[in-house]
Amino acid sequence: MLIEALALFVTVQMLRVCEPNPFSESASVVTADVGQMVELSCELTYRVEVASNVLWYKQRAGEPPVAIKSTDCQKNGCRTTYKKGFGDHTSVLEIRDVQVEDSGFYYCARVSSYSPFVKGPALLVGDSSNNLTYMQVFVPPSEVNGSVPLVCLVGGLSSKQIVIYWNISGQITEGWSDTGTLDPDQGYTVRSQVRVPVETWMSGGVCTCIAQLGGAGKMINKTVSHNRIEPGQGWCLPIPFLLGILVFLVILIIIGISKERRSGSHRQLATRQVHGSAAQFQAPILYASLDFAASSSPCR
Repeated sequence: MLIEALALFVTVQMLRVCEPNPFSESASVVTADVGQMVELSCELTYRVEVASNVLWYKQRAGEPPVAIKSTDCQKNGCRTTYKKGFGDHTSVLEIRDVQVEDSGFYYCARVSSYSPFVKGPALLVGDSSNNLTYMQVFVPPSEVNGSVPLVCLVGGLSSKQIVIYWNISGQITEGWSDTGTLDPDQGYTVRSQVRVPVETWMSGGVCTCIAQLGGAGKMINKTVSHNRIEPGQGWCLPIPFLLGILVFLVILIIIGISKERRSGSHRQLATRQVHGSAAQFQAPILYASLDFAASSSPCR
């Protein structure tokens, strides 16, 4: 019964598909491979009459914002150009033949006034991860000033141009991230911190750190909560591990069947031996009966 129960559990787990995180994609992150063409959109509060009324800036991790020049692509082979978006308040920056150096955070602002920067999307070109990339989330032993600070650490990166954000019980927040540090092994480490209300944390709120590493859908995430396993993830075991368990159970079942057959053969042999002994025990009685019959016959 135990073997059958374990086999049923493994079968269910192998057929089960982990539900994807509905908040695994951030609308403010654009990813691309080297050489592609991308369009970045920025929503402003005022009406965009012509594309040249808006100026775009790029900011890389740890560096000040830099204005992006726009030229007429029909006259020369430019890589960047400003465009008016479909909406009346939308400005679009088009970048051709994107390179890793184009990764960064993009902003837009009105040229003719001292309007504040409007945050646009982050652009990640290429893949900042490698076989040493890892993620850890640290939880303090107690709350601080009515909130619980969570720290997410992403290390083993080939580039510090990544985007880290949080999903706190369905609410997306960016938290605070540093500009990244270079480790002795020449890999980068980026940290992000967020404060979770103690009521949310103590009530079992699910907190997920999500790191967008670049490339199409290249991301990692890790979930923590207060003494609680996240539904849908706690028992979602890796397929190789499940296959190993299944092979082990099959071996146990084969061994059990083999033992059962041997036990049956032993029982049959014992039964035959018992019957044979009984036959040998009854034979003298048969012979005695025959001798008795012969001695009682009349003499001639």
